[in-house]
Amino acid sequence: MEVGVGFDENDYLSCCGSTKFAKEMAAASPFPSYHRALTVAKHIWFNIVDVNGWLQAFSAHPSIGQPRPPSHASATSAEWSIGEQSTALATSTASSLQELAEWNARYMQKFGFVFLECASGRSTESLLAELKRRYANKPIVEFEIAAQEQMKITELRLGSSLQVKKTYLLQLILIPLLLLKVKGQKKFV
Repeated sequence: MEVGVGFDENDYLSCCGSTKFAKEMAAASPFPSYHRALTVAKHIWFNIVDVNGWLQAFSAHPSIGQPRPPSHASATSAEWSIGEQSTALATSTASSLQELAEWNARYMQKFGFVFLECASGRSTESLLAELKRRYANKPIVEFEIAAQEQMKITELRLGSSLQVKKTYLLQLILIPLLLLKVKGQKKFV
């Protein structure tokens, strides 16, 4: 059995970037498992959060290839964005980053929001190819794809948050026990 999954509104905001999503998730917390949290997150994202909430979440992301997230993104969200793009940045060249920046600008001009793709483990070349492919989409189609990509990112971040929380709780339990053992006490509380 898993420890209950629940965070505060700011934690959920770091996972997604939409205040509506964060409020709804916090109100529905805690969850009996990660699976249940994810099921509720998907329901909230696709059925309760409106277009403005989607755009708000999209705006919390940096353009792919840009290590700095927008100033309104939380510190946790900024750290995650850097980590999620680490493979792309590690596989980039000056020319590929320049081309990516140019296509990001074209995409933003056409669609009005940042190109969203779950970048975790992806190379610059694969992300650039995906950006070029999706640029041909109609705005309504691209909006739906971006929302699906946002949910993939949210899913990764919820999993990361849960892992951090489990590690923290384990430390809260184990450190005192280890300290007791180090002091020579054989009796555990």
